[in-house]
Amino acid sequence: MRSPWFSVLRQFGPFALLEKVRVMVRLPRMWTWRRKTNRDGFPKGFRVQRIGVTAAKTISELPAPEIAKYLREHPEMARALLIESYDKRFSPSSFIAEKADGFRVGWFSRAAKYECVKEFSNLADAATDYLLFSLGKSRWTPPSD
Repeated sequence: MRSPWFSVLRQFGPFALLEKVRVMVRLPRMWTWRRKTNRDGFPKGFRVQRIGVTAAKTISELPAPEIAKYLREHPEMARALLIESYDKRFSPSSFIAEKADGFRVGWFSRAAKYECVKEFSNLADAATDYLLFSLGKSRWTPPSD
C-alpha cells in the first residue's frame, strides 16, 4: 500500500511535498533572506562581505577598541586586510584604500560609485573600520586625543 504522501509527490512534485510537510510540522520558512534594514553608516542594499584573513575574522569578535589596539600592535594583519581589499574583483563590495594623506573605507556600489566613505589617518583605524563594516557589525570612530 502506498503512502498518501506518494500521491502528493507524484501529482505536484517534491517541492509541494516539502511545503505540505513544512506546514504540518509548523517549520519556519527557510531561505527567506532579507537584506538588513539601513543603518547609519551602511549603504542601501548592504551585504555582509567575506573576509579571507582568518586571524582577522577571529579578532572581529572582540570589542572595537580592542580590535584597533590589536591592529596597531600587529600592523601585518592590517596590511593583509588592505591587500585583500585591493584584490577584490567584484561589486558591490566594501573597500579600504590608501590615499596620499591616509586611508578611505567605504562601499563600492554596482553603479561604480563610492558610498558611505570614511577617512582615517592611520592603517590600524582604517582596518578596524573595514573589518567591522565588512562584517556588518558597526562603523569605527577612533577616540579623540
